[in-house]
Amino acid sequence: MSRQYELGRRQRGWRDLALAGAAAGAVTLLLVVAVGLVWLLGRSPSQAPALAVQSQLTPTPRALTFVRNTPTPAPAAPAEAPTATAVAPAEEEAAEPSPTVIATPEPTAVSAESETTPAADAADGVVFEAPGRNELETLASGSWTASADALVNSGKSAVAEPWLVISAAPSTAFAVEAEMRVNGLLDSVCDQSFGLTAGVPGADRVFGGGLIFPCASDTARARLTDVSVWEDGYNADPVLAEKAFDPGDDWHTYRFELRGDELRLLVDGGDVVSGTLDAPIDPASGDGQAGLWAQGAQLEVRRVSVQNLPSP
Repeated sequence: MSRQYELGRRQRGWRDLALAGAAAGAVTLLLVVAVGLVWLLGRSPSQAPALAVQSQLTPTPRALTFVRNTPTPAPAAPAEAPTATAVAPAEEEAAEPSPTVIATPEPTAVSAESETTPAADAADGVVFEAPGRNELETLASGSWTASADALVNSGKSAVAEPWLVISAAPSTAFAVEAEMRVNGLLDSVCDQSFGLTAGVPGADRVFGGGLIFPCASDTARARLTDVSVWEDGYNADPVLAEKAFDPGDDWHTYRFELRGDELRLLVDGGDVVSGTLDAPIDPASGDGQAGLWAQGAQLEVRRVSVQNLPSP
């Protein structure tokens, strides 16, 4: 009986060993399966971040495109994330010319105003103005000296000089105007004079409007003369019209107008003396010329201008 017990005990031992082996195999199998699952699951997470990174890259261009502009190209950009990123600067660069193009009309507007300015000048008829568009220094010649403030003739010469050319005038109807003051007269001679000239030298038609200080009179006279031949002296030029006028030692604005057959000398806006030519200057005879003269008169000029006038 003990033998049978021993056999039964051995059989139970083998059975226990077999169960233990089966359990160990099952555990091993479970471990293998678990490792396999962990390995598989370990690979899938590694891909998930990559997808997450791509999904993060995709919104970035969208955000850039959205912030950048209102243009509609933005929706198309997300389809190609890298291209959208490259396109973003390109579109910003393209957007910069856009303001430049918008800025171009502004210069155009400005240029339109600059075209209006000459138009206004043309309406005013201003051809020459110093100081202003031109400098008084540009006029200095012969017995005339100039600074930024004044054009001066010392009045030391009793000999008639050619008139000082101020400017050409594109028509034969124009006015020459100057703010002038007499500072003294040459004592060694009489018939000192000064004034403005206007005409067409090429046609030998030049006239003067100015003042003369006659030898036989203490009163100066405003005079219109034909100064086409200046070598004899302005006091010897043919007189067209004259009238007594005392300039004193104050500043005055002298304006000499030539229009058609009409001559007119104004002082401080008032008509002083006027006259009529035998025949008007032919407009086809050439461009006009404006000038200034002084003979034996110490003269100071602080402004001078030439202006076109409407044709008569």
